[in-house]
Amino acid sequence: METRIAKYLADEMGKAERAQFEAELLSDEQLSNELQKCAASWEVSSVYTNDSFDSDAAWNKIAPELTIERQLKPEKNNFSFLKIAASIVIVAAAGFFLAKNGGFTIGSDNEPLLVETANQVEEVTLPDGSVVRLNANSSISYDESFGESNRNVTLMGGANFDVQRNENLPFVISTVNSEVEVLGTSFEVRAYENESVEVNVTSGKVGFKSTKAKGEPAVLEAGEKAVLSADGTQMQKGKLKNNNFSAWWTKQLEFENVSLADIAKDLQKTYWVEIEVAESIAKCEATLYVNDQTIDGALDILQATFPAITITKDKENHIKLDGIACND
Repeated sequence: METRIAKYLADEMGKAERAQFEAELLSDEQLSNELQKCAASWEVSSVYTNDSFDSDAAWNKIAPELTIERQLKPEKNNFSFLKIAASIVIVAAAGFFLAKNGGFTIGSDNEPLLVETANQVEEVTLPDGSVVRLNANSSISYDESFGESNRNVTLMGGANFDVQRNENLPFVISTVNSEVEVLGTSFEVRAYENESVEVNVTSGKVGFKSTKAKGEPAVLEAGEKAVLSADGTQMQKGKLKNNNFSAWWTKQLEFENVSLADIAKDLQKTYWVEIEVAESIAKCEATLYVNDQTIDGALDILQATFPAITITKDKENHIKLDGIACND
């Protein structure tokens, strides 16, 4: 029993073995109690921090890409999302985990169930049949009445949603400063801590609003996107220019006459790396296609497209692109 619990907490089980183990947790009280004891003894630490993140700079970069601006009036909101660390952990009904920020248990009566990722993408099927693909360093939680009296989830990080339609029970996603409401559709939400919240819609309609400001929700249809500033006071809406926002799980990137600076932005979001582009080549444009490649494979394709550029990995997860300015 102890060996299986250790494998589960260390995320060393395969998908089939993990699914079987979680099913046993629901029916085996002794097993769930042992999991509680083991989980409580594990040291929990944050899986994702970025103290140097500049939310204002990030907003200034993305705002010009959108077309419609809405000024919102701030109002007080004390929402805070509790983080838990470790690899992907799905805690069944009797499970237990201690949050880093203190005092939060998961799995007891009326407490949320949580799925969390570290450096991997995870696909989760919710009780109503909706499918969620969680990006790295992300988490989603919901209570035991999900699919019966509500379809409310709380998201921190990035996720792609394929929501089963239910006109009597809207699907509601809460983030640190926004709320997304749908009946049934496909869309993506990016809501990392201290960053702008981004919603991209691929089918159906989505209502998107700030929970820190007054105003009607923005209604987004297929092919549209909206971005809410990190402080929840500015929202901009525009058209989707490409589908690269979903590359973190599709591993497909397509660029047609796109600048190296913009290519680097999409590679960063897809592979969780930092890419520094020299000013001399930032405006050089490329046309290339990346299909199911690692970051090294994507960089090889970029190098083949621009043989004159120099690609250097000078430290972990940091890549530098340099070279001679391209001809106009």
